[in-house]
Amino acid sequence: MMQITKLDHIHLDKRRDGVPSRGRFVPIYRVGEPLCPGRRKWPSGAQFSHGVGGFELTLFRTDIEEDVVEAVRRGKGEFALVVESSVIILAYRFEDAIPWEDVPYTWHLQPEDRRVIPLLDASPEARSLLWIALVGADDGIIHAQRGMTLSPAFGRALKLAIREQAMMPFSPTECTSAIRRLCLEFSHPADRLSLAVARTMGNE
Repeated sequence: MMQITKLDHIHLDKRRDGVPSRGRFVPIYRVGEPLCPGRRKWPSGAQFSHGVGGFELTLFRTDIEEDVVEAVRRGKGEFALVVESSVIILAYRFEDAIPWEDVPYTWHLQPEDRRVIPLLDASPEARSLLWIALVGADDGIIHAQRGMTLSPAFGRALKLAIREQAMMPFSPTECTSAIRRLCLEFSHPADRLSLAVARTMGNE
């Protein structure tokens, strides 16, 4: 289910000593470690972001069963992109263990160091990387993580949507209204797939 609230910033692109890491493409935290040292509780939901390291999708769940872990770690992942007014929505699913869910993204609501405008790849065949982490909402521990490539067409559509959104003036009221309207007209994430401008399987 989409959350309207602005989630806490997660410094996934920092070294373990807290110093920003330049030129890294994936977080270095390992499975079994806390996402953020000293923090053990997170609101259930998801966070999608784009920083200097690329795209990141972090799933915060209380139901960390083995099938969920395996689905994120090795299962097939599918993604869909919805662009509606002032909000971008990334929909995702991983096997039957995680049916369709989605998360809203607004460039203007990102922390300052996450307001990165993605560059468009010169090659039409270039693939974007999405780094995925499964975190226990009740323990703060990373239970699974994985990098998946997005198809060239999907990655380009996502980057263009973020670039266009970043260039637009931002209205918090319009953003909140757009999310509420979508949730009212399309109450389930699977229903919102009819609005998708792009879809892709991960690693294909």
